[in-house]
Amino acid sequence: MDKEALVVDDYGVFIGKKGERVVLKKNKKIFKEVPFFKVKGILVSSSGVSLSSDVIKECAKTGIQIHLLTYTGKHLAQISSSAMTGTVKTRREQLLAYSDKRGIELAIAFAEGKIDNQIILLKYLAKYRKNKDRELYNLIYDGIAKIEKIKAELKNIKGECIDEVRELILSSEGRSAREYWKLVRMILPEEIEFKGRKTQGATDLVNSLLNYGYGILYSKVSSAILRAGLDLYGGFLHADRSGKPSLALDLVEEFRQTVVDRTIIGLLNKGVKFQIEDGRIADDDRRMLATKILNRLESKERYDGKKYRLEVILQRQARNIASYVKTGKKYIPFVSGW
Repeated sequence: MDKEALVVDDYGVFIGKKGERVVLKKNKKIFKEVPFFKVKGILVSSSGVSLSSDVIKECAKTGIQIHLLTYTGKHLAQISSSAMTGTVKTRREQLLAYSDKRGIELAIAFAEGKIDNQIILLKYLAKYRKNKDRELYNLIYDGIAKIEKIKAELKNIKGECIDEVRELILSSEGRSAREYWKLVRMILPEEIEFKGRKTQGATDLVNSLLNYGYGILYSKVSSAILRAGLDLYGGFLHADRSGKPSLALDLVEEFRQTVVDRTIIGLLNKGVKFQIEDGRIADDDRRMLATKILNRLESKERYDGKKYRLEVILQRQARNIASYVKTGKKYIPFVSGW
């Protein structure tokens, strides 16, 4: 049975419980009711939203996670059942992996997955330009060749623990990303200004859309990591820092291009208009983008010889990380089709 991710992005909404249903109210009037068994998660991305303790308790009992985001997509917090963090053995092995070669292998795998998916998306975008814009098509493939050359450096990185080689991995990942975004800028419509990626404080259209989309994706990744019994803060590619969910930032790298970049580039190239108001995406446009990203997560990709929904693939990848740190079963990054 299909489940729904509830997105609440309107000021003044109350999220409560009525019988076996989640109810959304505004101005004391119910405008939406969904049975708990049909809810896969609740995403709150507006200020002025309130939740009852009853709905929080029921979500905890049924394994429904509640995520709080800013209007720009920055993930602030999540509310989940304490039972989801009860698998101590997995977390112990995860933390031990940081100090041996397992940490290096995972970090390289995350970087390779990200770069491979950048290449796949560029090839997907190039195929529609082969006949109508041969010059751009050739430029894209010249850029892909540069990215592939950078990616090859990862095969030669050796060390005893991730702290010894992280900067080498991040150097390759960063240079690949610069080539990727340079090509994305050429692919986008001429009237859309995009000077390059900017995370914190972005107010331009493209970066605002990307940051909001990544925030939604991040909430799904963090849920998958908790369900796999892993520690959000015990990453490998991303360095430790207080309050920094490094493992979530690691795993999200494999899915950015397939879930978010492809969706946003496709919408902009189709001429869909988004408005920026006071440095933020307009409310209606934000709702529409959230729906598109969540729909993309419901779409299927080939994985392990079969077709699965991307959200299922994400969960399986999180479980594969857990399997690798516990049993040594090789971790293979997710790479989409095109």
